[in-house]
Amino acid sequence: MKYAGFWVRTIAYVIDIVPISIIVVTVFYLYADFGETWTTYRADRTNVDARVQFMAERNWIREISFGVWLVYCALMEGSSVQGTLGKRLMGIRVVDRLGNRISFGCSVIRNLSKITSYLPFLMGFFWIAGSRQKHGWHDMLAKTDVVYRESRLHEYFK
Repeated sequence: MKYAGFWVRTIAYVIDIVPISIIVVTVFYLYADFGETWTTYRADRTNVDARVQFMAERNWIREISFGVWLVYCALMEGSSVQGTLGKRLMGIRVVDRLGNRISFGCSVIRNLSKITSYLPFLMGFFWIAGSRQKHGWHDMLAKTDVVYRESRLHEYFK
């Protein structure tokens, strides 16, 4: 098994989080008056109340996007796909330490554990770059690996 490193996993994350964030921002813009908050904040950046309101709503958008991403990852990584759309496009998948598909329960544990990687300044994610097996803290807690998918062509050249 060839472990997927920090950058390929980061690109997969960006592929996944951008559409999720766009959807969440759109919902806030259309249904929670975020557009009005943003316009008020931009018109007068010295207005403390407008700034506080803008920062609060921006934080809600960030946290809801992260929560949606966690649920999406848990569902996709525990499925037969073994990864999110971003992971699939980058040619990687999530497996247990033996290289088998992870269960839905393991996927939930892995993805809830991402909070431990996220909270201390994203250190659990940066840990991937220095780890020999390219494990983030959430991978260590759930006993999972992120590896490259074997191409079907490789079967013909054995």
